Amino acid sequence: MKMKKRIVSILAFLLPVFASAQLVERIYVATDRNVYLAGEEVFCSLFDVDASDGSLSSFSAVSYLELLSTEGTAAEAKIGLMNGRGAGSFRIPETVPTGNYRLAAYTAQNTNEEGTLWMAGSRVISVFNTTVSSRVAGGVDIVSEKDYDTLRPPEEKTAGEVHLSLTGTLRRGAPFQLNLSNHGEASNLCVSVFADDGIVPPENGTLSDFLPALKGQGAVRFTGDRLPEYDGEIISASVEGLSADFLEAADGQTVAVLSSAGAPSNVYIGKADRNGRVLFFTGNIYGNRELVCEVSVNRMATDGYIGLSDPFVHPSAGEIPSLKLSPVLYGPLVARKAGLGDTCPADTLVEFLPRRKDLLLEGLPVLKYHLDDYTRFPSIREILVEFVPQLRLHKSGGKNILQMVLADATGSRSSYRGGILVMLDGVVVTDLDLLLEMDAMLLEDILIYRHPVVMGMLPYNGIVNFVSKKNYVTALSFPSNVRVVDFQGVSYPVSYPGGAPSGGKDYRQLLYWHPALQVGSGENIRIPLTAPSYAGRFKVVAEGLTASGEPVRSVYSFEVDN
Repeated sequence: MKMKKRIVSILAFLLPVFASAQLVERIYVATDRNVYLAGEEVFCSLFDVDASDGSLSSFSAVSYLELLSTEGTAAEAKIGLMNGRGAGSFRIPETVPTGNYRLAAYTAQNTNEEGTLWMAGSRVISVFNTTVSSRVAGGVDIVSEKDYDTLRPPEEKTAGEVHLSLTGTLRRGAPFQLNLSNHGEASNLCVSVFADDGIVPPENGTLSDFLPALKGQGAVRFTGDRLPEYDGEIISASVEGLSADFLEAADGQTVAVLSSAGAPSNVYIGKADRNGRVLFFTGNIYGNRELVCEVSVNRMATDGYIGLSDPFVHPSAGEIPSLKLSPVLYGPLVARKAGLGDTCPADTLVEFLPRRKDLLLEGLPVLKYHLDDYTRFPSIREILVEFVPQLRLHKSGGKNILQMVLADATGSRSSYRGGILVMLDGVVVTDLDLLLEMDAMLLEDILIYRHPVVMGMLPYNGIVNFVSKKNYVTALSFPSNVRVVDFQGVSYPVSYPGGAPSGGKDYRQLLYWHPALQVGSGENIRIPLTAPSYAGRFKVVAEGLTASGEPVRSVYSFEVDN
């Protein structure tokens, strides 16, 4: 039954590829601020909408974010999407030159379009590098203090029925409270509280500008063949190191495996075609990981290895307004640099938000052996023989293999089922000797999934994962057909609830950030905050969509006294 369920789900996945191939998505990018220093973290909130009616789209599960200038791509990130909303962050490289940059987000579906109409929802941000003097070529204008004073920030637009107010003492280091009241429909908002130190931000449109403009974009032509990513990132790769003749002769028998230590469900298996191309259908791999990549033919090691393709399209940035640089900015930039460490909240200060779950093993019953509950044996071979009756260690063709043991209803007769997937710390192990030779005292758990599963169209008669105490798999010496590669995963969705750093002065520029705050109709939300150690002007921006797709935007300014 489990096998049938997996196959049906795969067919259900493939059919919409053709039925929905012409759906047009557009992503509006919101950020916690519009002005940054090189080296700072940028927190993002994405609104992925169906361009036909402006409603939130549940079509794509992942988006790609690029920080662009006239000199190319300066930074990249992957942001997961859930029902049209995305949240994540990336760090601006410390080496980028001063200038204005375009932050553009797109999906795999967008890359099939002719042109880059999908950049309509991009955002321009200003980046100042206080360490090096380099500037974006042709992208910075020097103006006098007098002329800079004549510049005016863009007029703040508002929409909807969300109201902001503050209570408490607005003094340095004192606690206070942000009150958010929704007098309209239930809404999904991104909310930011940040310092407004007089640096004029670049002008950007709002959701009120973005949504009506979708109707005037005209017809969209689809000319690409990249698969839409309904359930998560589809990693495209190629098998290198094998001749074209070899690949053609082994058509359908070249198996490629991706797995990562510490996460049993991060295992993806695919078959390479005659050209060596292979696709891994993931449920989104979160965080930057080391992936273990293996290539085999008919389950035998080869000289092949996996090369991962670049999923980013690196588009032209288009026209970007120049950044205005003036001596009057010296003071604010010095103050920002002094608090650079506080403007990037540490992991201990952020809260992780819900993210898409990898459904590979979810729902499958698991039998767990916690080895400290049993008599310890000096070898893994003895552990398997003495108290894991569900597994049988067997030799076939001179090689050690594991089989799943199936007993009849009376328990008096048993049969054996091979073709199971063996993992150590979530990494696929095809050479069982690597596992048998390790110190058994390093093992912590044995997890056994006895039901058949289909992974990458390949059937397995069960899974067993040996879990070590300290990710021992990373210390193994793998054969030549196995390589470990760095992989940029999807950014973890987080909020910053406003916790102040402990000890010393508090120079935070960002006081609060939530990328996807759900606010019910008539609901009042009270957010406790702490003022930083310096006096100044601050701003609150709440922006988002109502349940019926109408834009909401509220802005509030306040000052912290000495």
